[in-house]
Amino acid sequence: MPAFNLSPLFLLFVIFAVFLCGTFCLADWKSPAANPLDSSILFPVKGNVYPLGHFTVSVTIGNPPKVFELDIDTGSDLTWVQCDAPCTGCTLPRDRLYKPHNNVVRCGEPLCAALFSASKSPCKNPNDQCDYEVEYADHGSSIGVLVKDPVPLRLTNGTILAPNLGFGCGYDQHNGGSQSPPLTAGVLGLGNSKATMATQLSALSHVRNVLGHCFSGQGDGFLFFGGDLVPSSGMSWMPILRTPGGKYSAGPAEVYFGGNPVGIRGLILTFDSGSSYTYFNSQVYGAVLNLVSR
Repeated sequence: MPAFNLSPLFLLFVIFAVFLCGTFCLADWKSPAANPLDSSILFPVKGNVYPLGHFTVSVTIGNPPKVFELDIDTGSDLTWVQCDAPCTGCTLPRDRLYKPHNNVVRCGEPLCAALFSASKSPCKNPNDQCDYEVEYADHGSSIGVLVKDPVPLRLTNGTILAPNLGFGCGYDQHNGGSQSPPLTAGVLGLGNSKATMATQLSALSHVRNVLGHCFSGQGDGFLFFGGDLVPSSGMSWMPILRTPGGKYSAGPAEVYFGGNPVGIRGLILTFDSGSSYTYFNSQVYGAVLNLVSR
């Protein structure tokens, strides 16, 4: 989930680097060379675990284009930006907000159905606007409406695209933390659903349906959509489970301490680039804490 000043109940250690093959590579991964879509979209990543507590990428949206700094989040699906509709709870000056222009997504469109594939849609009429409300683990939230606008992108082969992609125009934001929220423009949702920008690009045959990111322990990193940047060697691969809710999960996992099993097994792990810490449930956390405290 996004790092809206997360107040962790259970945390053990910091994640410095995660690499995901997403939506979904699973165990049937084949060499990128076998696919004609041989290019990717590369985003430089800024940020760190401490003191910022979040990682961001710059995404250009609209015509005329405007650059938005978005918090990258593999734990949620929806991409949204703070929107001058007008806006309640926005953290950016008005001139840096997204300006909607009669480009609302309707309830009857496939993108709206994809957004609510795992939950009940609020739509009553297919001609109504597709409203959304998303809440995160720290109880931060965004309320808004789905819109479509060109998103200029450059492929690694030099091709320049400007596909019409759907995202959220967030006009009511709530910060769930006790401190001031980060001055980002919104969230880039990278979860496993047809509503993400990565999946939309794949459906338009611009890139393969693969995403990956790499974070440095010293901060910053990179994010990519597409398959040609996936290393052909030197990687340890882990199958991704198909789970309800479209999370990137692995397991079942077993806990080792000092190189020895401690009897805690069967854990299902969720990879979430929007969280700075690794969380255990209370039972597992208590058991591990007892081991560390001995």
